[in-house]
Amino acid sequence: MQVIGIILVVFGHSFHEYPDGHYGTSMLIYRMMFSFRMPTFMFVSGFLMAYTTFLNQKKRSLSVNAFVLTKVKRLLVPYFVLTLVTFYPRAAMNSMSDGAIEPGVNGLLKGFLYMDNMPIPLFWFIQASFLLLVFSFSFIYLSNRFGLNKNVSQAILIILFLILPLFEIRNVQFFSLGYAVKHGLFFCLGIVYAHRLKSVDARICWQSPLLLALFMAVWAALFFMTEETPFYPLCQLAGICMVISLAHMLEYRQIRILDHLIGANYIIFLLSWYFNVLSQQVLAHIVSLPWYVHTICSLLFGIYVPYFFYRYLMSHQHCKTVRCLSFLLGQKTSKY
Repeated sequence: MQVIGIILVVFGHSFHEYPDGHYGTSMLIYRMMFSFRMPTFMFVSGFLMAYTTFLNQKKRSLSVNAFVLTKVKRLLVPYFVLTLVTFYPRAAMNSMSDGAIEPGVNGLLKGFLYMDNMPIPLFWFIQASFLLLVFSFSFIYLSNRFGLNKNVSQAILIILFLILPLFEIRNVQFFSLGYAVKHGLFFCLGIVYAHRLKSVDARICWQSPLLLALFMAVWAALFFMTEETPFYPLCQLAGICMVISLAHMLEYRQIRILDHLIGANYIIFLLSWYFNVLSQQVLAHIVSLPWYVHTICSLLFGIYVPYFFYRYLMSHQHCKTVRCLSFLLGQKTSKY
């Protein structure tokens, strides 16, 4: 699911040269893909948090402080490092970019803290997922300590994230709080699925091609029925189920075409933006190519340049410089 999600994310950022003046957002395929790609990522994040902490016997004693520290290393360290490295070159290229950012120290602080001032726009996901991870883990941890039934605590979380989007908080730009609220429901559903994984998977034949086709049909129908309506989350949920089914089918049928990307999804997310920009905005100023050539180049470069860099890091873990880079990029190696 992570690999499918990251391919869709990079693909969605590869339409900059599409001749609609809106970076491809007017395309039907873009809008349909947009309906479930980030909800899927949030769902997977919630699933993995529950599965690797509360359901892993070795990590059940993990405290809130220890959990937060791991997420600071994993998420915030690369976020601050890459934002700092990117900010001044990005500000210097304001004339070539789609939107100017404020140079100077004040602009840098805004770039760290406010979603609409980020030099790397897709990093809102890091902020939002960090908030959701810390809040949800703390809530479940304290609920367990006070003896609250896990079903009740999960129900409270779901109700909370059903209610919060109704308020203006969903528009808050500070540390992408609004996006955390907007996607919190899918994060919580990932937690619920992790806790009920065996029972759900025993009842649903996810790997069935007929079920995948059914999910696709329901998702497509709901998209056209609910886009721009309050019922849009139903379409997004159907899209998540579609990805779950597809991932199960690939695994069940031992289709390994995407397996080589497993483990590299996070570094692809962190670095793909640079190669999206180079293969589209920068290249378009040098040579005139059809928009679809820019799109294909952007997709391939955005996935495989970070992927090969990841492979290099994993194969040179003995090197101190590589271990330092791994830490700065939030990558887990056996040496750090």
